[in-house]
Amino acid sequence: MEPEMIHVVCKADNRQHAVVNIPSSPDHNLPPSSLRARPILLGLTSNNLSYARGGDLLHWWKTYPVPPTAPAPYNDQASWGIVPAWGYATVTESNVPGIIPDSLIWGYWPTSTSPALLRLERSEPEGHWVEVSSHRQQLMPIYNRYECVHSDEENEADERAWGTVFRGVWVAGYLLSEYVFSPDPRAREPVHPLGDASGLPWSADDADLSSAVVVVLGASTKVARSFSWCLFDRPRESGPLGLVQVTSSPGALQEVVDGKGWAGWSKTLAYTEIDRATEWIEGLQPSKVVIVDCGARDNVLSRICQNVQESALRSCKPVILQVGSQQKVYTADEVQAARAAMQSLGKIQYNTSGIQDTVITREGAARYFGEVSCRWKEWLAHRASAIPDMGLVYGQGIAGENGIYGGWEKLSTGAVRPEEGLVYAL
Repeated sequence: MEPEMIHVVCKADNRQHAVVNIPSSPDHNLPPSSLRARPILLGLTSNNLSYARGGDLLHWWKTYPVPPTAPAPYNDQASWGIVPAWGYATVTESNVPGIIPDSLIWGYWPTSTSPALLRLERSEPEGHWVEVSSHRQQLMPIYNRYECVHSDEENEADERAWGTVFRGVWVAGYLLSEYVFSPDPRAREPVHPLGDASGLPWSADDADLSSAVVVVLGASTKVARSFSWCLFDRPRESGPLGLVQVTSSPGALQEVVDGKGWAGWSKTLAYTEIDRATEWIEGLQPSKVVIVDCGARDNVLSRICQNVQESALRSCKPVILQVGSQQKVYTADEVQAARAAMQSLGKIQYNTSGIQDTVITREGAARYFGEVSCRWKEWLAHRASAIPDMGLVYGQGIAGENGIYGGWEKLSTGAVRPEEGLVYAL
């Protein structure tokens, strides 16, 4: 039998990584309510770097531990791990009632050609499942949700490929616009950026953007593009008064602004132009400035905060949300500095799973996923105008420059451009 391949990453230094072969062992009998599924299409984004960086703290390393059959030193699970990725897998065997072999499943998979073992329980709506293995119970719930995909629903290979790159992060922007900054916060109770489990208050006034200017840093990131698109579709009176997008590629984002009819209420700036933002924001006379940091370059956030404090905007209420990080491997010192900045700037951490869990509790899973699915498909159908500059960059397999190994190399050195979406057929 051909050996299987897995991509492993060093837990202490995420720039160190390798592809290792593991023997194809005859599959043991399936435990009850379990299946094996082989990943066939995976996407790599900056989020994968976050899964490695926070792998111990947030238990991502526990999702798919390195098999003990891997060669030394990679079989040392304390030192090496598998970084999961969003995408699709084909079921190779199953005793889960309702899931048959050759079914296609969307979810969170190992970067590996080896079939993954899942233990699933039925959820809502129909076709949704929850992974209940004991070693995964400390994972945030969003990473334990799987969905059977009917081929008539997503018959386009192109749509599935976009899903691997965007779907996992798109929902973060959607929840930010629709629930954290709810268009009608008095009708739909808003959700704190960490969710109800945080126990922290988040009032209708906190959520209200009708007299606010929103500044998005790292505006070319996938979460930022999703958030902006959802803002453009809100009723104008719900706000914001204006939107400032700060990015390394302003031209493409301005094209979207113009296409959505937001030219009068939006400013798109390069990082080198951020000093121009303050005067424009002043002209809108907001009572609140909301800064959404999706992974801005070094010192950009502190520069904007300083500009606001030294202008007529200093009387405005500042709200800073930490949503994403830069596309790079952070050193221990940089991680420490980022934590210090969270406190000194009064940043509020954003957590997609916490918000989704809260909405499911309040509205029910069937209603929530029904709405999300509808909006996602709508965005997917309009992707040519939503992300006109973006294209998929296809790779093949795990090993080599054109495989997941090469993709990790590009991600960890910050070499993936904002308009590139990395997709791998396994």
